[in-house]
Amino acid sequence: MIIDKDTKISQILKEKPEAIDAISMINKNFKKLQNSFLRKMLAPRINVKAAAQVGNCSINDILKSLEEIGFEVAYEQESKTNDIIISNTNMNKTNVIDLDVRPILETGVDPFNVIMEELKKLSDNETLKIINTFEPIPLLNIIKSKGYEYETERPEDGTVHTFIRRITDDAPPQEEKKAEENISNMTFEDLERKYENRLVEIDVRDLEMPMPMVSILEAIETLEEDQALYVHHKRLPQYLLPEIKERDFDYKEKEIDADNMKFIIYRK
Repeated sequence: MIIDKDTKISQILKEKPEAIDAISMINKNFKKLQNSFLRKMLAPRINVKAAAQVGNCSINDILKSLEEIGFEVAYEQESKTNDIIISNTNMNKTNVIDLDVRPILETGVDPFNVIMEELKKLSDNETLKIINTFEPIPLLNIIKSKGYEYETERPEDGTVHTFIRRITDDAPPQEEKKAEENISNMTFEDLERKYENRLVEIDVRDLEMPMPMVSILEAIETLEEDQALYVHHKRLPQYLLPEIKERDFDYKEKEIDADNMKFIIYRK
């Protein structure tokens, strides 16, 4: 297995669980990964490049630590070492509303839904400040596509402030709106053709509850922009559907028989 900047952390840990200790030793920003809940929440959602931003280090720092425990790695050129998500550093922060998610994380709950609810209530002249111990890269990847801008600050060791506000002057072009309407009218078969060779398959029919829901949510977080998720399930999971839509995905289902349901989950 060759590790590079695009390799998912979950893939690395599946190959060598001891990699968590190697990464954690890079600097104290990675110590949080030794927390099993945070590791489960972050590992399927971020790759080496995003982990570098979470840990405030270079991509090659992570690759070097993995090489030392036996992985074959593909180092980045020096000019690309810091090729990670760059936040807006000129954002106009007004009417700041604080949201400290650290107590939520301590209870073992993913604060994603709480954050998204706060963003829904945010007016155009307000800024949401998320207080956390790490930069929420998976969240930032989602909100960028929803019309928000963000800026991160590290006021002290172990504390990250992420400021988020709505972009009010970037209405999506009419062509994009039309495309969104068209995809919502597609049939299951239309989607199969649209995402041909770009469908990621997952079979959750034999998993015990609540693992089907957990597995599907983890899988959609790791999808590339041009991919969709093809799910083999026993039934249409009603409790999962609001979570899918909350994350800005939609779905089409196809019932094969009483215990065999297929559905495709795709970005809106």
